[in-house]
Amino acid sequence: MPLIDVEPMTADLPQISHPRQPPNREPMKVNRLFLTLAVALGASLAFTITAANKGDHKHLATPKGGRLLDKTKPHAEFVVEKDRTVTIHFYSEDLKPVAATTQRVTVQADAPSGRAKLDFEKKGDSLVSKAKLPEGNGYIVVVQFKQTADAKPMNLRFKLDLTTCGECKRAEYACICDH
Repeated sequence: MPLIDVEPMTADLPQISHPRQPPNREPMKVNRLFLTLAVALGASLAFTITAANKGDHKHLATPKGGRLLDKTKPHAEFVVEKDRTVTIHFYSEDLKPVAATTQRVTVQADAPSGRAKLDFEKKGDSLVSKAKLPEGNGYIVVVQFKQTADAKPMNLRFKLDLTTCGECKRAEYACICDH
C-alpha cells in the first residue's frame, strides 16, 4: 500500500480559545512576579532578623561584669548582685566611672511568678534597687532610663539569663562572646 503524503490542515483553521481561559497569559506573568518579590522580601527579612539577633548578643566588657546599656548617656551598667538586687553604675565614653547625678532608673521584671517593679536610690556613685529581682531565670527585664526627672524615658529590654557563659565566664545577660 502506498503512503500518502498529507499536509496538516491546522494552518487554515481559525484559532479558537476556550471560553473560560483568556487568550492573554499576562496575569500568569504578574502572579509569578509577585511570587518572586514575596520570596525575595521574605528572605531579606529573615536575613535581617537573623543578623539583628546575632549582633544583639555581643556586648562590651564592663568593669563590674554587668551589661552595658550603651544607648544611655552616660553609659549605664546593669549588674545583678548575689542577693538579686540590681546596681546601676555609670561610665564615660572611655568607660571611666562617673557619679550618678540626676538619672532616674526603674526596672520592670516580667518573671514567671508575676511582674515586679524595682525602684532605685542613690548609694555612693551608683543607683541601687530598693527591692530584689523575683526568683527565676530567663525572663524579660525592661530598664527605664531617664537622664533627668523631666526627660523622656528610654526603655531598654533584654532577657535576664543568669546562667554562666562557658566561654567568657560572665552571666549570659552580660556575655561578651560572639556566639
